[in-house]
Amino acid sequence: MEEGLKPCPFCGSEDIHLIDRIDCSNGLQNYYHTKCKACGASTDEFGCKFDALVAWNRRVEK
Repeated sequence: MEEGLKPCPFCGSEDIHLIDRIDCSNGLQNYYHTKCKACGASTDEFGCKFDALVAWNRRVEK
């Protein structure tokens, strides 16, 4: 699990990653989202790493 990311609220896995995607069609803009590698739960994409990390850590169980 990447530092600062809480375990998955859905499956409890600690295999959580902050993913960086570069959009070449948009002037090499970086987008970030977090994803659980075990169950596939993820956040929306954000323009900065901090926002993606905060969004993941604020998720609640359903």
